[in-house]
Amino acid sequence: MSVEYLSPAGSFTPTGTWSLASRAGDYVFVAGMRGIDPETNALVEGDEDRIRQAFLNMQYIAASEGAGLNDAVRFTVYVTDMDRYRPIVNKVQAELWSGGPYPPRTILEVSALNQDDIFEVEGTFYAPR
Repeated sequence: MSVEYLSPAGSFTPTGTWSLASRAGDYVFVAGMRGIDPETNALVEGDEDRIRQAFLNMQYIAASEGAGLNDAVRFTVYVTDMDRYRPIVNKVQAELWSGGPYPPRTILEVSALNQDDIFEVEGTFYAPR
């Protein structure tokens, strides 16, 4: 078994020397997704819209390997202001997961993210071949 690096058509272009995701066996590991519009490669305006777009970017990449949001094994979320953004993250997740059940999640406040962004999410998905 070897690791496959993923960059599905229709995704945004990575902002550096990294792949959007990788597959190792039955698991897909999606890199930190931000609210980048795949059509423009620019950050989406508005906090809630940007956070939603990041989750949708992750969902799109997972779907390219046959996994859905309910196949998420775990997430790590990074925000630059816990008090401000955690409630928005919770709202968006509640909408996208239709009220649950939710995968395990760790949320961390960090001092900065790439391009002065406010939010990033990375995830692991179970996607048997």
